[in-house]
Amino acid sequence: MRLIGKQIGYAILMVLGCLALAIFLTVNSIWLFDLNSHFLDLKQATGLNSAQMHSDYVRIIQYLQLPWISSLKFHYFFSSAKGLQHFHDVKNLILLNNGLGIILVPLGSYLLHRLNKKSLTWILITPIKVVVTGSLVIIALMLVNFEQVFIAFHEVLFRNQDWIFDPNTDPVINMLPDTFFLECFLLFFVLFFAMLGFIYWQGRRSIRHA
Repeated sequence: MRLIGKQIGYAILMVLGCLALAIFLTVNSIWLFDLNSHFLDLKQATGLNSAQMHSDYVRIIQYLQLPWISSLKFHYFFSSAKGLQHFHDVKNLILLNNGLGIILVPLGSYLLHRLNKKSLTWILITPIKVVVTGSLVIIALMLVNFEQVFIAFHEVLFRNQDWIFDPNTDPVINMLPDTFFLECFLLFFVLFFAMLGFIYWQGRRSIRHA
């Protein structure tokens, strides 16, 4: 019973650490936006060139990631109060994620090191299988109907409707199409699975060395 408790506790800490790190890396993947600005022909949708869109997208990421930047100011877009409020709500979530990551990623790495030394990493194999199975269900739903999953995602995280952008009042949404957000979700899961895969591999090794 004590081992099961440790198994659940360690698994939760490591999965949350992987989540936080995968979210951080995804949010900061400016290269993904730059690829989309070319391949999705966002120039036609926004009337801006790639360099101009890159500039304002970087401003978004800096605003979301840096606590000391208190206001979002675009060079090439205007924004409504509701649009800016949504970016502020997202910023709060991003900073919360980063704060958790600063704690959980080093803690998870330390626990993984300890489990490896004791050849006990195998206790994480079953929890990882459960998390991966649940994640695959979410991915399947996304591929079938991403719009509905995207809406549900926002309804869970936000208590208002500020996330529904009107291109007439918040034209920045024109350079952030649904396809881009789908790619962000898929990139997140690739990173998340890669981290879980590494832990799983360590677990399989611990069985051989037990």
